[in-house]
Amino acid sequence: MKREREYHILPKRCYIAGLLLIVAAALLFVECDAFLYENTVARVTSVKNTFSHTQDGPNDEEEQYYDQLIQAKVLNGDRKGEHIILENMYSRSGVNDERYYVGEQIFVSLRQQESSGTINGKKRDFFLACLCGLFLVMLLILNGRKGGIIAVSVCLNVLIFLYALSWYGNGGDLIQMTYLLVIIFNVITLVFAGGMHRKTLVAIMASLATTGICYGIYEIVLHTSERLPYEMMDYVVNPSDLSELFLTGVLMGSLGAVMDVSISIAAGVAEILYRKPDISVKGLINSIREMGYDIMGTMINVLFFTYISSAIPILVIKIKNGYTLYHLINFQLVFELIRFLMGAIGIVLAIPVAGFFSVVLLRIWNRKGEKTS
Repeated sequence: MKREREYHILPKRCYIAGLLLIVAAALLFVECDAFLYENTVARVTSVKNTFSHTQDGPNDEEEQYYDQLIQAKVLNGDRKGEHIILENMYSRSGVNDERYYVGEQIFVSLRQQESSGTINGKKRDFFLACLCGLFLVMLLILNGRKGGIIAVSVCLNVLIFLYALSWYGNGGDLIQMTYLLVIIFNVITLVFAGGMHRKTLVAIMASLATTGICYGIYEIVLHTSERLPYEMMDYVVNPSDLSELFLTGVLMGSLGAVMDVSISIAAGVAEILYRKPDISVKGLINSIREMGYDIMGTMINVLFFTYISSAIPILVIKIKNGYTLYHLINFQLVFELIRFLMGAIGIVLAIPVAGFFSVVLLRIWNRKGEKTS
């Protein structure tokens, strides 16, 4: 028995070791991938920091500034291997600038016939690769084959999203792109998560129906109330389709929460019907209501924290620069609150909508003796 147990443990250890080896090799490649970049990349070899001056802020606080004398080694291009001298100024708060450390890789613009240049920013792909590698390792170790399926679905959605951005940048219609992405993301995510089953089809139908209802509510409220100050959204450079951009964010944000609720309800009903095929409609509805209670509170709070956390850095910066609470609520938080409320409405609506589709369709298929899970 002990020897048989060791045989079962050994393949798992080899699997984990092989996975870690692959991730480590990928990280090493990313660390040395400067040759793939057209822009000049350099590695910081030494840094000398000296105090520069102090400047008063809008709220009478003092901001300290420091000068950096940086030596770096060029990692790619015609001047690969050359040592250059760079200068940088950073503030203690780091709001509008950056401090550089030894070992970091940076993008630079070199001056012709001089061993100097201008810093354009940090090269952050290694940090992102570490996070992606950690996510992948945890996913595959804890979930095995299912974790791999989830990783594939995430990568597929990311690739589709990047292609859609490229299409929009080349003059594509934003609203058409949004409708198409909602359908594609919905189908891909739920099929990969739930498999090719009846409950997955029910979840897809419920998600699309709920998202459509949310869109209708949004349009009704939008056309019966004051115009939103879209021009106050972050990073806007006066595009002509601000309302469409905001609508895209609202629908995409709502879709994620709605899909989670829909697949949970559909899977729960499918399991109940599998174990108790003769359950009454009333009993099934009561079970859906109980599932909804468990899902709703947690999901709505998660949604709230997600949207508010994304706004915290900008809010802190604006408060430090003298913006009033009235201005922040009316011209900054209003967008996050609308996204949150539409997502919360979607979560609440998804429970009865998914319950309706599940009770009607899954019970019909169950009576016909078809597989529901």
